[in-house]
Amino acid sequence: MNKVLNYSELIEKYPWILQEKQNVIISPDIDGFLCGLFMSHYYNWNIVGFYDGKQMLIQQNIKIEDCIFLDMEILRKNIKSCGRHMIIYNINNVPPSLYENLSNCINPNFIRKFDACHNFPKKYPFAMIHFLLCIVGTIDNKNILVDKTSIPVLLYVDGTFKNLLNYPENCVEWLNFLNAKQSDSPIYPIYVLFANRKLAEMIHELEFLFKEFEKIGEGTSGDKFKISEAKINYGEPSFSSIKKLKMILTLLSNYTNWNFCPDKWTTSNFKIYNFTKKIEETLNNKKFGRIIGDNPISLAITATKRIEYTLPIPDDL
Repeated sequence: MNKVLNYSELIEKYPWILQEKQNVIISPDIDGFLCGLFMSHYYNWNIVGFYDGKQMLIQQNIKIEDCIFLDMEILRKNIKSCGRHMIIYNINNVPPSLYENLSNCINPNFIRKFDACHNFPKKYPFAMIHFLLCIVGTIDNKNILVDKTSIPVLLYVDGTFKNLLNYPENCVEWLNFLNAKQSDSPIYPIYVLFANRKLAEMIHELEFLFKEFEKIGEGTSGDKFKISEAKINYGEPSFSSIKKLKMILTLLSNYTNWNFCPDKWTTSNFKIYNFTKKIEETLNNKKFGRIIGDNPISLAITATKRIEYTLPIPDDL
């Protein structure tokens, strides 16, 4: 098992992760939004769609296989994706088709050969944006800007602050694997920003951020773009849903100083795909094999015996 991630090998295997002007489909939540802002700011990526595991919006006339998916794993060998979920049930009993379908997918758990059966408590504890920061910050000379103002949202995303407090040993192990704690590491300056932050300061900053999201959501969820609630007619989401999306992106941009350029974000003229999402609560080797045999588009093992997976309806997926 690798003790430290070899970033050079990763980039050599998946060079598309650092290529300019790519089309990207993101998860419609804070992690996806941060990934979109980060890659559009530093690599001029265009956000052309959203995918939440049940529905997908993609700009008309854009082919899915010409896009990169961020913050989810797409189980198709011809589609590039980068996610951080647990996707293998038992590393000793993996259906051959799954290896093939994951050949164009970057996933930290998969890199370490972690599975739900043996390693679920040790799964990757951070968000996709943190993994991207490590990849870009280590390999590419982009002069990545991460300062103190970014800390609240980078702690908030995907409950990172909860994992740091509840599972510190696992977080430290992963920080070592990502080579974040070595003083000569290019990403050490990012790690230090968090390590030197006092707990009371972080809690106060997070409390303020919670209130900002509450304002956007008007008392409900203010940190997501819910595709099912966007009331999409003829490819056009409702005005209120797009207004909310732009408010979230502006807020995140203000915190991170990663530019929100509306021209790089598709908010209309969508094609919509509807899928079948299923949940299995008593996962085992046999059931996992059956699920993979059904050719899911994506999946995530969210507990040792629980898996959420998406089955295709459109023929082109």
